[in-house]
Amino acid sequence: MARFWPIWVVYGLGWMVGMPMNLLLNAQSSGTISGLSFAQYFAQSTVRELAASSTMMTTLCFALLAAMAVFSYLYNSRSVAFFHALPLRREDLFLTNYLSGLSFLVLPAAAVFLVTLLSELGLGALDLRGLLVWLLAQVLLSFFFFSFAAFLAMFTGHILALPAFYGILNGLAVGLLYLVNQVLSSFVYGYVNVGRLNELCLWLSPPFRLGDALALEYEWQEVTAQGDRLTQVQFHGMGTIFIYALVGLVLTAAALYIYRRRHLEGAGDVVTVAWTKPIFRYGVGVCAALSVGQFLYQFFRYSLPKGGWPLLGFLVVWGAAGYFVAEMLIQKKFWVFRGSWKGCVALCLAFTALIAVMELDLTGFERRVPEADRVVSVSLYPGSNAPYDSGDNTIASTDPQMIEAVIALHQAMIDEQSIHESDELGSNYETRYLAGAQRIDVQTAGSSRVELTYTLIGGDVMQRSYDIHYDTESLADPASAAGRLDAILNRPEVILKQYFPTEREELLAEGTLRLTGISLDVYNTEQNQYETYPIPVGWREELIQAIKDDIGRGDLGRRYLLEDMERLENCYYTDLQITYEWSDPEKGSYMVRITLQTTASETLDTLREAGILDDTHILKTQFMQNVIDTASYG
Repeated sequence: MARFWPIWVVYGLGWMVGMPMNLLLNAQSSGTISGLSFAQYFAQSTVRELAASSTMMTTLCFALLAAMAVFSYLYNSRSVAFFHALPLRREDLFLTNYLSGLSFLVLPAAAVFLVTLLSELGLGALDLRGLLVWLLAQVLLSFFFFSFAAFLAMFTGHILALPAFYGILNGLAVGLLYLVNQVLSSFVYGYVNVGRLNELCLWLSPPFRLGDALALEYEWQEVTAQGDRLTQVQFHGMGTIFIYALVGLVLTAAALYIYRRRHLEGAGDVVTVAWTKPIFRYGVGVCAALSVGQFLYQFFRYSLPKGGWPLLGFLVVWGAAGYFVAEMLIQKKFWVFRGSWKGCVALCLAFTALIAVMELDLTGFERRVPEADRVVSVSLYPGSNAPYDSGDNTIASTDPQMIEAVIALHQAMIDEQSIHESDELGSNYETRYLAGAQRIDVQTAGSSRVELTYTLIGGDVMQRSYDIHYDTESLADPASAAGRLDAILNRPEVILKQYFPTEREELLAEGTLRLTGISLDVYNTEQNQYETYPIPVGWREELIQAIKDDIGRGDLGRRYLLEDMERLENCYYTDLQITYEWSDPEKGSYMVRITLQTTASETLDTLREAGILDDTHILKTQFMQNVIDTASYG
């Protein structure tokens, strides 16, 4: 420890400043935080916050430094020969250095724990449970990350390779999954991801899994005069930490096993274990192809033909480059082509086979549609559609008829694959001239990204994502993908659930949520300006019922995929704004916007009866407003 004292001193001082010194320097402040003194808040909340956030990052970094320090003798031929000439077994050398490195992290943590405990005790704010949570998280995460670093240290003979391997492997699974998803989604029709791999890759990337798992839950007590008071803070994620600690035991045993069989002459080599060298070659080649190759393909994709074959060229070139770079690092020379070209060819053939299988759809992935009787529920995100209010959310349903409608839409998008893949995303507009030299822009074609998610019997999830292109002609065809999407969006039961979801109606009935206001922007013809008018309290329920009745008849909530004349002439420019507030003041409030339409006769009649609309207080259609805006912009 004396030789590498800067590591544990810096680590310990950092936590001393963050824990006991922070507490003592700020304990005398007169203010309160969440109804508690600073010392009480620090003991109950801050300590756990540090355990859930800073602990992982500090142990992640300092575990690597400790491993680099204690196993540095393995990376120099003279030092490795000296240490292994001593009358000690390899097991003794390993355990001595392993325990020394681990103590760089554990002993400072124990000292910080003790000083913080005494500080809290002296200030009368001791929370022993919170401190034990912090200490346990520190020790277990230190054990795992140091064991992981020690395990990787056995595979290399170069000290600079260790931090590279450590940093890459801590996020490799998540990174590779992201890159593979990006590659496949660029040419496989409908591809989103392989859902089953998400959780596995998260576990194989410890910082990401811990970042998701470590969290705090706060409990409050309402104090009317002084606001809410923090009563308890729960730490979540200790189970995940224990799992990684058990993995640390396995990694420690594996590191010892490899160390006992390590070739001492490998000092200075990037990779010292023979059976891992092919893994290193192909791994670097795959990573180079998926990262650099895909980046360059995305950069040039709009200048290239669509499909997987142009992408294959980039993958092959950069996969080969990565493979040969890895071979150069292993052999420590530049001229490596003669002896390693066969492995490079094998890698390129693997990329070719992958692209061919997916491009030719030999797996049937692009044509696969679930059977209706195997679908438990379905969700459909239709992309942005007009009018742009609160009615364009994801549609979720367990209704068999809706499931069949979505499956029919899915099949139509597959049948029209050649159309949707050949067209570019975007919108087309044409200018129409009106009487009096007025003009207006009307949309004639557009596109949306449609996302489908099926939950199947047994819990399996099937996801697809499609770019769908449409125009006035395809929307008029009820059998087309555009026509089927338009029909689903305009089902009255779908529109009603978009604006008035069942969950909200239940919360309103329970009293957890309450309707606190409805307002509407109305154009005052006498003042030539818009004015906001609140709906009188006595008319709120009647207005809500009128809205629901109009939706049920198909007179309100009409969705439009194009900004065509029908949309512009039917939709008003302003929205009805409905405000809901939670009974818990911490949750605040939120607003639902409903675009009024000329066909909503019952809703408009109710607004007139409530005194909101009359001859001088009117609603302008989107068409009228667009004509005015176009004229003003020249």
